[in-house]
Amino acid sequence: MDLATFFRVLLRNWWLIALSVITTAGSAAWVVSRQSPRYAATAQVWLRPSESLQEPRQVVDVFMALDKRTMINTIARMATSTSMMEHVSRSLGILPIVIEESELTAVVLPDTNLIDIRATNTNPELAAAIVNTVAQGLQAQVPDKALQLDIINAAAPPTEPVYPQPVRTITLGVLFGLALGIMFALFGYMLQHLRATQAAAEPAAAVQPAPAADLADPSLRSKGIDPAPSSAQTRQLYTR
Repeated sequence: MDLATFFRVLLRNWWLIALSVITTAGSAAWVVSRQSPRYAATAQVWLRPSESLQEPRQVVDVFMALDKRTMINTIARMATSTSMMEHVSRSLGILPIVIEESELTAVVLPDTNLIDIRATNTNPELAAAIVNTVAQGLQAQVPDKALQLDIINAAAPPTEPVYPQPVRTITLGVLFGLALGIMFALFGYMLQHLRATQAAAEPAAAVQPAPAADLADPSLRSKGIDPAPSSAQTRQLYTR
């Protein structure tokens, strides 16, 4: 199939492509309308040597321990532990299942001593409260003799939802419908072309005449009679 035929097939089946796009885009819009918006709140904490350390050697030792990443990764794990969820549940007066559904995470930023604490919820104020309560709970669990955890960015109630994303979802629906409509149009063209080829081959096979030798009586040859007389012989028969 050349490029001209491809575009001709698309123009001939524009209604099929449009119907596919409308169907998929409408389905995506309906799904988005049925979903509740979720908001994400993030707080950032900094793990560093405690200010109570007086000797430079102690400060260097703490920095060397933090470079091994074991300590900061352990503290990040503590942010999503069961005990931390129970602490948040008691502090905010909510059920633990609400915290589990908030998708609480704590991620150590690469090559830093910073931890991002993140939670999502349908209530933006509750999402921010969960994150800030976790950050404050970590401060209480860090040994203050050697380490110090500072909240450098407290979570604020978000104003824009992170999910769903109507523009992105509907755009993907339009693109999927466009691809699906083109596939249907090309499939229909190939099917019609195959049927036309088969229909053209059947009459050609039906009109082929059988050989004269096959139609003649074999007993005529045994008697010396030509089973397929020439045109001259035929004219002589008609003139007699």
